[in-house]
Amino acid sequence: MISRPIAIALVIAGAVVIGGGAVLVAGHLAAPSAEQTYHACIDGLWPDEDDARPRVDACSKALQMRWLRPDEVALARLTRGVARTMLGSTIASFEDYREALKHYDGAIDPTHPDAAALFRRATAEHGLGLTDRALADFDKAIGLDPKNHMAYLGRGALLAQRTRNYRRAIGDFDRTLQLEPRNLTALIARGDAYSQLGEFGRALDDLDRAVALEPKHTHPLVVRGLVHSREGKPQLAMQDYDAALRLNDQEPFALMNRAALNAGDGKHGLAIRDLDASIAANDKNALAFYNRGYAHFSLGEYAAAIADYDAALKLDNDMGLAHLNRCLSRVIAGDAGQDALAGCDTALKLMPLSPDVRETRGFVFLKQGQSHKAIEEYNAALAINANRAQALYGRALAECRLNRTDDCKQDKAAALAIDADVERQFKRHGVD
Repeated sequence: MISRPIAIALVIAGAVVIGGGAVLVAGHLAAPSAEQTYHACIDGLWPDEDDARPRVDACSKALQMRWLRPDEVALARLTRGVARTMLGSTIASFEDYREALKHYDGAIDPTHPDAAALFRRATAEHGLGLTDRALADFDKAIGLDPKNHMAYLGRGALLAQRTRNYRRAIGDFDRTLQLEPRNLTALIARGDAYSQLGEFGRALDDLDRAVALEPKHTHPLVVRGLVHSREGKPQLAMQDYDAALRLNDQEPFALMNRAALNAGDGKHGLAIRDLDASIAANDKNALAFYNRGYAHFSLGEYAAAIADYDAALKLDNDMGLAHLNRCLSRVIAGDAGQDALAGCDTALKLMPLSPDVRETRGFVFLKQGQSHKAIEEYNAALAINANRAQALYGRALAECRLNRTDDCKQDKAAALAIDADVERQFKRHGVD
């Protein structure tokens, strides 16, 4: 009834990680320290998980110096937005993308657009979730500069992340690698896309190559671990997360993904230890708080779980699973006020097609003695997937309370045939 922990690879989060940066106009900044700070912000590749925090700091200092031209402010904002996205700070990154987009909307001449400016505007649009606009700008940038590997990579990431069009995304990653064969990010992104299609052999070929290209870089190992996990090989995934943590024992996403494996295996104490370390390294990642909330819930530590879900929602109020699990935690903890139930309603608005939402809402109504409403929710879950043991068992309990004895027996038998442990799960939370 509670939604499971989430493992994530940074390559699929928010803005694309690609080559970019800009060359400063010589002599514009008055003080060498200001020039150096601006260069530390924008030069080279977009920020990745290894340098996101210092890049945020450099960009913030550069923006505070107030020496920058409007186009430099926009690029510093855009770079900081990407860095904040890499840290999981979606609310703060949204502001940066929005301000960058305002500049590019005003600066780009629609009759004579510049490919680099179109590419940067597309990156800001991607970060804001403006998928159609971003795709159109990437298309235009590629039309103006067909050899711009960054635009192909950006468009591929957009297609993979926002539209889940993995096959077309792979075509863009192929083109990126034709233009720049050793592009680490393209290899990682293509490997991730192949894994989403279930083509694990191709995925691992790319990620093995990425690991070989950068053996001291944690990111390929983290993503390869995620692919192994999708493949149903948690032991290999754990080996990759452990290898990443030998390179950097504070790598927050390796810690978080290892914790997700441990939590899924019932090792909640180990999961909390890793998540404490992940949050200490990066306290802007909503998913880390969500996963720690799951682990605390599983140990019956409901106050701690609610606090973690609160923290996750402060960072990302659109996280439907956090709304859902906080609602459930409050109900089980006996804190079922109107605000608690509103969280279950919010989860349904954010994830209307999720059977987990319907199943959890069914349990909440069952816990509150609203049998008819519980059956409605369980029916909705079973309409999506007829073989959900918890939905069948929960519906059975509601039917028993309504004296629908035959229906109750039939649903209980079906639920226990799917999961012999389902009865214990309900009794654990005081429902039988």
